[in-house]
Amino acid sequence: MGELANFLPAGGFGAVGVGSLLVTVVAYLLNANRADRKEYQEAIDRAEKRADDAARRTDAAEQRAEGLQQAVDEARTARRAAEDRLALAERELARYRADGMA
Repeated sequence: MGELANFLPAGGFGAVGVGSLLVTVVAYLLNANRADRKEYQEAIDRAEKRADDAARRTDAAEQRAEGLQQAVDEARTARRAAEDRLALAERELARYRADGMA
């Protein structure tokens, strides 16, 4: 309201002075409202950008997690296959030993 005080006449108000004051007050309020809307929109834009950045980081983290899970699954499959081959080899060795001993 300090800016508005600069527009007040030093003397009294006449009919034209009141109208001028009213126009000045309305113009001041419209400018203040415009500035508030601009600040609000900029805050929304910043918040949307942060949300978009967070979504991108989340997507990247999910992709890395999926890749790691796939690597774990492949390692488990390889381990099971190796254990199956070992079990087969142990059975064959036991059979050969049993045949040789008999």
